[in-house]
Amino acid sequence: MTKTSGRRLSLATALSVVAASAVIGLGLSSPANAVCTQSTSDSPGCGSTSSPSPTTSPSPSATDVKPTDSAAPPSSGPTITAAPSPSTLAPVSGAATVKGVFTLGNGSPLAGATVTLTPVDEALPADGSTITPTTVGTATTAADGSWSFTLPSTLPSSLQTYADDNGGVLSLEASFYGQAPDGTVLTGTDYVDAGVATGSATTEGSAAARAEASDTVAIHPDTDETQVTPADSTLVDTADTPSDTAMNTWQSADGTSAATFDPNVADGVDYSAVKPKIGVPVCVPSKHVIRQHDYYTSVGEAHAYYDTTAAFEYNNTLSSTWGVATSVDGEHWSITGKVSRKSSTGHAVGFANQGPYWAKRFQIPVEYQDVDHQVACPNHKVTHSYSILPVKYDIPAGGAVSKYGGDVSNKDGASAYRNSNPSYRAVLGKKQYVTITSGTSITIGYAAKVFGVTISLDTEYGNSHFQKITAGSGSSEHDIWGAKGKISGNPGVIYSF
Repeated sequence: MTKTSGRRLSLATALSVVAASAVIGLGLSSPANAVCTQSTSDSPGCGSTSSPSPTTSPSPSATDVKPTDSAAPPSSGPTITAAPSPSTLAPVSGAATVKGVFTLGNGSPLAGATVTLTPVDEALPADGSTITPTTVGTATTAADGSWSFTLPSTLPSSLQTYADDNGGVLSLEASFYGQAPDGTVLTGTDYVDAGVATGSATTEGSAAARAEASDTVAIHPDTDETQVTPADSTLVDTADTPSDTAMNTWQSADGTSAATFDPNVADGVDYSAVKPKIGVPVCVPSKHVIRQHDYYTSVGEAHAYYDTTAAFEYNNTLSSTWGVATSVDGEHWSITGKVSRKSSTGHAVGFANQGPYWAKRFQIPVEYQDVDHQVACPNHKVTHSYSILPVKYDIPAGGAVSKYGGDVSNKDGASAYRNSNPSYRAVLGKKQYVTITSGTSITIGYAAKVFGVTISLDTEYGNSHFQKITAGSGSSEHDIWGAKGKISGNPGVIYSF
């Protein structure tokens, strides 16, 4: 394909471009299949033919030429001229294996330690009563701190049910509990996904889980002997604030940076190089829900500049992977591992026909739990650590089934196009559209503030989870580009100019 300059007007025909990591459908303009679920005071309803006020640039002039900045217009991207045949999801085979790495607080390997695996989806009583989690299996860390565990090919019925209800993915907590020589509890927890759906039953979630990289988790002292309950003020739903800033390694319970926090220091003692006792009686874990609440969470976004319209659909199942927030004191939090939520929502939500000059995030209500993990070790009082976990799609009483999130129009336009990777650019012709229907979106680092803590999220695209952009009949060329790859590859998000 040859790169050209100037203004082109159209793609040749209706196309479907399929790459190994992304399926991009191109065709003549038609309404998206997203279900209109909500309107807001600042945006028309999903199916509305009207458009919001411009957010980045004035509407085109009577000459129907898209506005640019004062610099020379950027050159065009490549024209897509051919389309390979659609591919199907490659089946996976064999038993699923999960793995990770545990270290001391200073990064030195934690060798010879027992890692206990328990199911994330094991139901916790609504009344807040405590349960002892079911042990799926155990693993021992190697000299370099690494560990792995292969699940049996045939799972116990309860575990198989958890996986079936989660799109073929069994989500697990991988935890270490031990004691320093002085009796201080040292603990660390990773969250891992096992892709257990195989053969003809292989799901996108199962295949993605098998491709996940290992997490490295450090153990830290846990001396909190009193349960910490989130303040009522943290139950107020907060709008997302799109940001390119990396998430804080540590944040306070109000979501702000806790850069000076040292998780290795407890009661004035630095445990970063302290090795836990190995081969002694193990500590006994238990857990219960402190509080659960619904928070509106950004699961995707869509962009429409110049004469285009945008659509986004999130249909029937949760199809996202959340970063799990963990804490040893209920005050300082970090994101530790990820957990996939693929459960059925029973609803299709989304928006269509938004634009031109429109770009926003899209939010759905998700129920989250603040879970207290108690640890009872020999000759020591019970200590507490915490995790914030997504549970299910849940519309609060009297609440919206979905909402528009933060404005992301700064990603579009002439300046953003000029600063984009030239190899990620393409051209969209008159009255044609392009849709991402496979692959993974870019990480939304600030997807929601949950119990005061900011959490991250990735969304996987599929035939019913997509971002779509449709061109009008403007006289100027419409340029698009991928956020993290080629339009015919895995662009993550399609930006617009």
